[in-house]
Amino acid sequence: MEAISRAIKVQLPNYLKSLPVPSTFGGFLKLTGKEWVRLAPLLVAESLLLYLVISWLLRLFSKPAAKKEAHPDWINKTVQKDKEKVADTIQIEDLAEKAAYHAFCRCWKSKKVL
Repeated sequence: MEAISRAIKVQLPNYLKSLPVPSTFGGFLKLTGKEWVRLAPLLVAESLLLYLVISWLLRLFSKPAAKKEAHPDWINKTVQKDKEKVADTIQIEDLAEKAAYHAFCRCWKSKKVL
């Protein structure tokens, strides 16, 4: 813990004071390769922080999708899309009254679904 405190209170300010930060934009064009290498850790840290803040703000203010779009791999693309699970129950007595032959589609590609 002592080492972290020393790094924050002593080493970090000394590092920041020693950086070759120009006072004007044109001064950045005059920096040497060694000076850019010394600035690199600070630039990487600032870029990472900026990326994290922007991505957090985008997630915070993005609107959730109002309706789920049909995924290309989904089998059921049209039937009862407002329900999470499509399931129907049929009484056996009702089947006997309607017809002698019944077929139930489970591929979801039929246009007529009972």
